[in-house]
Amino acid sequence: MSKDKSALSQELNDKVRCFIQDTSPMRVSINLRAVLFGYLRIAREGLPVDFDMVLDDIETLFELLDVAAEEKNVK
Repeated sequence: MSKDKSALSQELNDKVRCFIQDTSPMRVSINLRAVLFGYLRIAREGLPVDFDMVLDDIETLFELLDVAAEEKNVK
């Protein structure tokens, strides 16, 4: 039997659930944004060429944290 590659493994699903339950996704999001923008203010001239990909990945992570925070506040 082949597993659906788009499905999360049970271990990853459990880790994500624990992370959302045991932390404040909003706090993590706020802190990561503060670190990122602090770094960008200091290093803006010397950023790597592929930094746009890094920003895309970080933006996706922030979106995930925002949804997790919203759902956690609804429950």
